[in-house]
This record gives sequence, C-alpha cells and structure tokens, in this order.
Amino acid sequence: MEALTEYELPLRGLLRLPPGSRVACDSGSLWITEDDQMLDTVLEPGEQFAPVARGALLVYALSPARLHRLQ
Repeated sequence: MEALTEYELPLRGLLRLPPGSRVACDSGSLWITEDDQMLDTVLEPGEQFAPVARGALLVYALSPARLHRLQ
C-alpha cells in the first residue's frame, strides 16, 4: 500500500480525513473517531486503522505525531 498523504500533528492537533481513509501511525499517539461509530481507536507507532463504515474520520494527536493516509 502506498502513502497518499503524510501529516505531522502537534500535541492536541486535529485533522479531518475523508470517508474511507485508512491511516497508519508513524510516531506519537493518535486518537481516531469515525462518524456514526460507537467505538474510537488509539493508534501507536506501527499500527494502522481501517474504517468500519464510510464516515469521515477525526484524528487527534495525544502526543506530537506523524501519520500517513493509505490508498
């Protein structure tokens, strides 16, 4: 899988990604919530998130973080 876009978020940084986005955490710690889903996810370095539904994602940095969106 190729990275579409790379992002750097400061502590408490917030990023909204389009529906269906797959996310990989490169460094730091990320909290992810997906529209219309009850459960949230925390990602640590090396972990990936695959959406359950087709809702938009909100990504919040629990610490300074780097991530990329996958195809």
